Amino acid sequence: MIEGSRFFHYRTGNTFLHKTPAWIKVLLIPLLAVIAFNLSVQAGLTAWLCVLILALFLHFTPKEIINDLKPAFFYFILLYNTSLLSNISAWNEMANGRIITLEEFTALFRFEPQYALFFVRMGLSLSITSVIYRTTSNIQFRQGFATIEQTLTRSDQSRFADLLGMTLTFIPRIVTYWQRIDTAWKARGGKNSLRKLITLTPRLFSVSLNDAYEKARAIENRKQ
Repeated sequence: MIEGSRFFHYRTGNTFLHKTPAWIKVLLIPLLAVIAFNLSVQAGLTAWLCVLILALFLHFTPKEIINDLKPAFFYFILLYNTSLLSNISAWNEMANGRIITLEEFTALFRFEPQYALFFVRMGLSLSITSVIYRTTSNIQFRQGFATIEQTLTRSDQSRFADLLGMTLTFIPRIVTYWQRIDTAWKARGGKNSLRKLITLTPRLFSVSLNDAYEKARAIENRKQ
């Protein structure tokens, strides 16, 4: 698996977004997320299509694009199942033992509009974040936070920049850790089950906390 195919990992390049100052992209992440979660379904789908076209223009592979959208697909399945169970429960209360009609049976599988709206907004937000993450390195993120902090505090110091930068870039690392221990689990014959979650979740926390501790120590050592 190539480095760039992993969740939200930086992809080297020389595009206009790679050259955009990091502090601008840091500010764009929350701003565009707020905008994305206030769009209608039609506007969200249009904006999402534009972002996906931009991702292809930046030479992202389809695998990279789909990989970064996995959380949205997961929530889509979760929300759809919730909608289906809710429809079945509501029909059972009204049916009184009568035979279900074809129209009623089809209606059971109807996806609630509010769930569709949430899925579109989440997918758009993830695609926007993916474009920014994959065109900004960890060092650039920290530099962007430092620029913003120094501008606001009018100081040459940036005490919170390293912490914020590490927090923002830690998300794709957690996903990478999970992919590694999941691969090891499957290599030993493990299956997708409740036992897998019970076994691997503590391991994920352990590895993530240890990595965070080592990075914090490295930052402190550089300051000395």
